[in-house]
Amino acid sequence: MADGDYPNRGALGDALDVYLDAMRAFVTRGLRRVPGTDLRGAIEGALSDHARERFRERLGRGEGEAGAIEAGDIPYLVERRWREVFGATLRYERDILSLLHLIAQARNRWAHRGEEDIELPYAQARITDIAEVLDRIRAPEAAERVKGVRTTLDAPVAAPEPEPVLPTMPATGKASGKGRRRIADTLKPWREAARPNADITEQTFLTAEFMADLQQVRDGSAQATEYGDPVKFFERTHITPGMRQLLENVLRRTGGAGGDPVVQTKTGFGGGKTHSLIALYHLITSTAALAGTREPALAEVRELAARAELEQEAVSAARVAVLVGTSLDPRRAATTDAGDPLHTLWGEMAWQLGGQAAYDIVGRAAREGFAPGGETLDALFEHVGPCLILIDELVAYARNTGVDRDNVYTFVQNLTESVRRSARAVLVATLPESEAEAGDERGAAVLARLDHIFGRIEATWEPLEVREAFEVVRRRLFGGDIDAEARDDACDAFSRMYHRTPRDYPQGTGEQRYLERMRECYPIHPEVFDRLYDDWSTISRFQRTRGVLRLMAHAISFLYRNDHHSPMILPGDLPFRDSALANEFAPLLPGHWGPVFTEADG
Repeated sequence: MADGDYPNRGALGDALDVYLDAMRAFVTRGLRRVPGTDLRGAIEGALSDHARERFRERLGRGEGEAGAIEAGDIPYLVERRWREVFGATLRYERDILSLLHLIAQARNRWAHRGEEDIELPYAQARITDIAEVLDRIRAPEAAERVKGVRTTLDAPVAAPEPEPVLPTMPATGKASGKGRRRIADTLKPWREAARPNADITEQTFLTAEFMADLQQVRDGSAQATEYGDPVKFFERTHITPGMRQLLENVLRRTGGAGGDPVVQTKTGFGGGKTHSLIALYHLITSTAALAGTREPALAEVRELAARAELEQEAVSAARVAVLVGTSLDPRRAATTDAGDPLHTLWGEMAWQLGGQAAYDIVGRAAREGFAPGGETLDALFEHVGPCLILIDELVAYARNTGVDRDNVYTFVQNLTESVRRSARAVLVATLPESEAEAGDERGAAVLARLDHIFGRIEATWEPLEVREAFEVVRRRLFGGDIDAEARDDACDAFSRMYHRTPRDYPQGTGEQRYLERMRECYPIHPEVFDRLYDDWSTISRFQRTRGVLRLMAHAISFLYRNDHHSPMILPGDLPFRDSALANEFAPLLPGHWGPVFTEADG
């Protein structure tokens, strides 16, 4: 059917057309300003192998360099040339790159036409994102055109009747009804519109369940948690655009269809590194289980291999090696079945990829503790075939290892080069985002050395943007069964309140964009996420998404069990006098928190 039958899809498509025309001109104009830049070479150098092939195909059809740039190429072109080309104009790198990735995802969603129209809130949110980007690149005419498209999706709103301000609801206990005003009576409580997952309502969750551990997943000791079961893991995992890109890249690479051979993930505490490695592990090792289940929540996972244009057999043939630096102790290493020592990264890697036969290829280097050369590693990858190597906490290993650290550096350098030469091997490694997270001066020196080694040939990837984090948290705590009508009623009521008295609230809260944020975060108010991510994330021991998950699990469980009836969970509703919550998080806040509360405090 034509887009005329799908008004939301049609409006999004119109906005995307304007966006592509403006962004292609902006990107190519910026690249051409760099002296000595070859436009085609600059574009191809920023793209993955698969994207580069598609770019060349479009060039072959006579579309020209600018016309051959697609929405999915733009975030990588901007990121790779940020410092010398785009940073001065766009500013706030993470924010703008997040917007560009969201728009690229919207382009993909628009292109894959289904049987139903795109949801109105989603179309509105992405068109608003497009208008913001166009404002940022100083394309006012294009921005106004998109804003015009945006107005076509806004249903006419009658002049609102005077309504009293929403009352402040108590953080604990059910409201008695005394003093409650008419608007609050008409809104369904969040607890009825978005029921939390069973482990939250029944308080059976464990704090440890929010601590992703790749080694436990590989060993099978995480089976009792959400991380160990691949189906349960993906049911409760929001696949962000960044994670989707990583998963598809590994599928293409192991399936022999291109993709970056070496990927470094780099973000702060709780930024999604280990969670993404676990997603890769399950995707490759449990392909059949994931493809066989018909759970609706796994539809996106089942589509990954299809989008990567691979058959299930090509994926399941890959072998996986898991090297977690904090779990490997060269002084108390295990042995192979033949009694050979597993006290080096290369010996452990070979053993996991292909047993004793693979170990024997690097056998002398593994037994004597010196780094294998590139030719030896080439022979290993030729022997084992398609494979995925996951390295977590590499800085911790290199900092504390009893093996000569120079041999570790040499191995990593030879490994990255050998993986790149291999047709179907892929390496994904994590590094801390800052020297502070490396632990001490020795850790900072190790990080600098590894940064230099990886920086020569790897694709750097950030698993999670702050703009995406609320969906990760909401999926884990609430699942996907939300009363859309109740959500819209509550968000509209708050928006009208903010719009009527703008001086009483932060700037922008009465605008359409903030209304869309409330819908996306519901039943948690966006201000909760803003305070936790903007303020609490500056505390060195608070681990961003992981910490937010732990805190909100305690808070929502407490509110639900105490019959909290507010239409939305606000910052003032968080029950910090609850002993479980206070004892969990008070140690993070020296100087900001009074004595730890007990049940007797009430």
